[in-house]
Amino acid sequence: MLIGKYTNALDAKGRVFVPAAFRGDLGDRFVLTRGAEDKSLYIYPMDEWKKFVEKLQQLPTSKKDSRMIIRHFCSNATNCDMDSQGRILIPQELREKAELQKEVVFIGTVNRIELWSAENAKDTEVEDIGALLESLDIDF
Repeated sequence: MLIGKYTNALDAKGRVFVPAAFRGDLGDRFVLTRGAEDKSLYIYPMDEWKKFVEKLQQLPTSKKDSRMIIRHFCSNATNCDMDSQGRILIPQELREKAELQKEVVFIGTVNRIELWSAENAKDTEVEDIGALLESLDIDF
């Protein structure tokens, strides 16, 4: 289960250490792609990526919005492997889209990991979780 929040530094070559807490759940090969929110990236373990792709395949490709969603995630996706030190290389284009400069924040969200710049990660914090749960009609 991918949970927790960690920050690591991006090196000059665009590599970053994957937090040790996430390495076992990611396995040998995983997928890095753009996130649903602007300036975010997602890392999917391979089994979760396959589930996600199955959902994408259910979208009606006769609709332009569906094609745009599929394109957003798939055209920006790349297979990743960790090096022997536990680092991944984030392609330049994805670094630019996510505005990754120095500090990369990894946020575990159960089935995937979100990557944010330290500055943009501030926008992910919820001030009133109770109101948000209520607005979505979720009762715990």
